[in-house]
Amino acid sequence: MIRNVWGVLCRDIITDQESNSVSYIRCIEEGFARDLPVRIGPMFLGTLWEKNGEDQELIRFRVVLVSPDKTVKAILQTNPITMDRPRHRLHFRLKSMEVTSFGTHQIIVEYKQGEEWLQASRLPILIRKVEESS
Repeated sequence: MIRNVWGVLCRDIITDQESNSVSYIRCIEEGFARDLPVRIGPMFLGTLWEKNGEDQELIRFRVVLVSPDKTVKAILQTNPITMDRPRHRLHFRLKSMEVTSFGTHQIIVEYKQGEEWLQASRLPILIRKVEESS
């Protein structure tokens, strides 16, 4: 069984080849728009997962965008990924997404090991309206 330790939305991810340490650059938690609809992204979703036990596990991942009005849009779905180590860092590149309303949107990360999709994390992105100055 796996569990999501953390997730972060950002503009860039840099991995140091010598130390394997990662830098998540320009993290994203909100944005501004004058008019809608607007496209946000592309961006990256950095995640860390832990696996129990010694056995390899075959897992699929998917990411969806939920608007404030509860509209759900699929963003990506992976082919099965083999997890064979106790910890796995997975980075997903999210293409640009159309946003049609102001308010808090949710990036939801799900995984599937058996028959059903399980929610791993929910990352909010607040889209605010730029106020016109007089």
